Amino acid sequence: DEIVQSYGSDVLRMYILFMGPPELDCEWQDTGLEGIKRFLNRLWTHLSNEEHILISGQEDLQTTKRVHKLIKEFQERVDRFKPNTAISAFMEFTNDAIAQQLKFSKASIESIAVLLSTMAPHMASELLEVLLNKKIQECNWPEFDAQLTVDETLTLSVQVNAKLRATIDVPIAASQQEVEQSARGAVTKWLEDKEIKRVIYVPGRTVNFIVIDQA
Repeated sequence: DEIVQSYGSDVLRMYILFMGPPELDCEWQDTGLEGIKRFLNRLWTHLSNEEHILISGQEDLQTTKRVHKLIKEFQERVDRFKPNTAISAFMEFTNDAIAQQLKFSKASIESIAVLLSTMAPHMASELLEVLLNKKIQECNWPEFDAQLTVDETLTLSVQVNAKLRATIDVPIAASQQEVEQSARGAVTKWLEDKEIKRVIYVPGRTVNFIVIDQA
């Protein structure tokens, strides 16, 4: 009762689900409650900000794709009885939404709130009522478009003599030559006055420039 009074039932419920797979024994930590509370507060703050709600006009394609990716990841992880990883997917989504200042259509807000309702029903219901004037029972479970969940880019690490110097985003279909060119641009200052002896390219993972000082 004290925890519910201090944090609310949504935070308590989500923390229990986040502690780990149901079949494992996990150690209770009050700091975990604080972490869940901060996450839900950040999500509420972003979604409830009128600057992040599209009253009219079309949602940016990248935003739509990010929402559909969340729906896919959340659904698949819940189906595998991994609620802790489903919550992790929501946390990653929230981080992206805030970092990229994503603006959502009302349809996307509804999808996000319905997903959230499985673990934080009180907050989800309030979001729906405040932002969309709807009740949770009036909403349908969201479905994702598989074509909108496919990543078009990859993030690769760029190393110089096996030391991480940068990361780059490249199209999935980029050739090795195109990847190396982009990687060179990202680590220009570490290649100055150096002779490149070898380039180690691991597709989908990293580019490593092996260099020596020029004579």
